[in-house]
Amino acid sequence: MLVSKTRHRIHEWLAEHISFVQYPRPRAFPLDNRPTGLRRRWQDRPPMPLAGAMIPPPLMLFIPGIGVYLSIGYIAFLFVYFKRT
Repeated sequence: MLVSKTRHRIHEWLAEHISFVQYPRPRAFPLDNRPTGLRRRWQDRPPMPLAGAMIPPPLMLFIPGIGVYLSIGYIAFLFVYFKRT
């Protein structure tokens, strides 16, 4: 999928050259350049206690059939969660 800026330029070009294509709406960007929506909520998330993060993976191993996969997925989530950029 094309990025938003490229799609916007293609849409503008089509509107200039084809009569029945309407111009796209003007794009508005915030002036403070802070992320919005889910990205902002993810950056502003409260810290997870380390002890509370380490308890669930061993407990998930007792779930029959899928416990190993759940604990591996949870550990991968913890790597993503504790990575602060």
